[in-house]
Amino acid sequence: MKKYLKTAGGVLGLIMSPVFSYLLFEYVTGNLLKIPVSQAVMNVGWMFLLYLAVFSLSGSSRVSIPVSSFIFYFISLAEAFVVSFRDRPIMLWDVLAVKTAMTVAGNYRFMPAKSMVFAGFLLLLMNLVLWFVPVRVKGWKQRVPLCAGGFILAFGCGSFLFTRIASSMEVNLWMINDTYENCGFFLSTAASIKYMVKKPPQGYSRNRVQEIYEETRTAQAEENTKETKAVQPVNLICIMNESLTELKVIGDYTTNIPYFPFLDSLTENTMRGSLCMPVFGSLTSNSEFEFLVGDSMSMMPGNSIAYQFFVEPQTKSLVSTLKDQGYTAIAMHPYSGDNWNRRTCYRNMGFDAFLDFEFYRGSEKIRNYISDQADYEKIIEMVEEKESPDDKLFLFNVTMQNHGGYEGVYDNFEEQVWLTGELEGKYPKTDQFLSLMKESDAAFEFLIRYFENCDEPTMIVMFGDHQPSVENGFFDDVYGVPSSEVLWQDQLVWYETPFWIWTNYETESRDMGRLGAIYLSSYMLERAGLSMTPYNQFLLSLSEELPVVHFLGCYTEDGTYYPWGDAEDGGHSFSQKLKDYEILVYNHSLDQRKVNEMFSLPGN
Repeated sequence: MKKYLKTAGGVLGLIMSPVFSYLLFEYVTGNLLKIPVSQAVMNVGWMFLLYLAVFSLSGSSRVSIPVSSFIFYFISLAEAFVVSFRDRPIMLWDVLAVKTAMTVAGNYRFMPAKSMVFAGFLLLLMNLVLWFVPVRVKGWKQRVPLCAGGFILAFGCGSFLFTRIASSMEVNLWMINDTYENCGFFLSTAASIKYMVKKPPQGYSRNRVQEIYEETRTAQAEENTKETKAVQPVNLICIMNESLTELKVIGDYTTNIPYFPFLDSLTENTMRGSLCMPVFGSLTSNSEFEFLVGDSMSMMPGNSIAYQFFVEPQTKSLVSTLKDQGYTAIAMHPYSGDNWNRRTCYRNMGFDAFLDFEFYRGSEKIRNYISDQADYEKIIEMVEEKESPDDKLFLFNVTMQNHGGYEGVYDNFEEQVWLTGELEGKYPKTDQFLSLMKESDAAFEFLIRYFENCDEPTMIVMFGDHQPSVENGFFDDVYGVPSSEVLWQDQLVWYETPFWIWTNYETESRDMGRLGAIYLSSYMLERAGLSMTPYNQFLLSLSEELPVVHFLGCYTEDGTYYPWGDAEDGGHSFSQKLKDYEILVYNHSLDQRKVNEMFSLPGN
């Protein structure tokens, strides 16, 4: 009798382990009380599949329970830390970016919360108790059928959960936190699988792409008849500055000293404005994708990583457009070249060289990263080493100085800026970030002063890749209401970073206001007096009506907001052009059969 009770206890423990793992998992993430019972049951179902698979292979609960329960526990820790650092859950696509994450992980403070420690204690207690009531299937004659049956059952349950439940769920991939908080991690992850493949937009065909090309080429031919006297720069330097942001776009605050004294004064021979980026706090490569390629991430599979999927060999981009006009194209980044798959993507775009961390050995650091000043000294070095002053050079530089996290004390970095007034001492991460902004300001002044005295016509473009992940409370305080209460259309302030296009020769000064990141390289080409592809011309035309195309929706020059459904199907003057843009993006980045003449200079 005692033996049967022990066996029954072991079987019950094996069945209930996924339930216990679920409770601990969502307790660690902080979402346990937000998830309805019906959704919780489905999450347990997904977790049960791992327990079943491991038990089928091992034939012992002494293997399946510890292995499965600790896998789920460590995933819950990773999820909690990732959400706290970048305010975004772990997605399927992030598996491909693990190496990138690990290279910067050492710069964040991993302090376990009480919930993590308590959950770890309960997990050990569960495993200790169930160790003494094991369930075993002995002998291969019994284990082989168990293994086969277990995997058949796991496959059947998984198929049912996905086809009948997860696949029918609608997930807002642009407000993904809400889905994970209210539906649970595993159900939300399963439901997001269907979004990994993007269907062609309505009305898509290669013939339609060809028609758009012909329409744009006709308009371009008329535009080319206009006389242009723009100076063409010999040196074209584009800098995507890590986390560079003017946080006052969100709300007003005061600091002890100005942190952008030079950048605020930079107006002569300068086009400037506020660039609307596709990401907040992370996923840097998506920002540079929009700049270099011109395709909006809002039209890609939701929350995907562009550099992992969409940059294939011979991708047409700003790089190919400039190389076709005689520029040598060099990418620079003072960190690991493998991060975000950059090495492959830059090669696919056609960069002639990629200079990563090895090129910067011995350069000055601020905190744990190469400083902007040291980075810009390398830019100058590249210009000075040209064989001839007339050689055309395109440099695309991605900085690292301002990367998160913004905490800790460093011997090589003195914080000079801090919040004052009611916010003084309240947000130390923000204080450190603003001090880094002052370092970036000084470094950019150094770069501009050098090229002011350079005889070679030079254009310098700089923009921030995304806003920083500082304290959430700071954003709430300066905006005036909690982030959760900010209207959807007003959340664009979290995606704005500044940009400047400066020349060391006379050009018109202009404030562009808000501008989508997809347009910046086309405006740069126009200002530089360089030839543009039909796609560049199309983007400039679209920007006249919709200067911001974003996953939040579309915005006109006067700030009028249009949600996506209304923007495309509301019969507005820009609706058809917006649909055409989606068709072009699909052909450019997602279709294997591309209409390359749309994205190339004539004759190339």
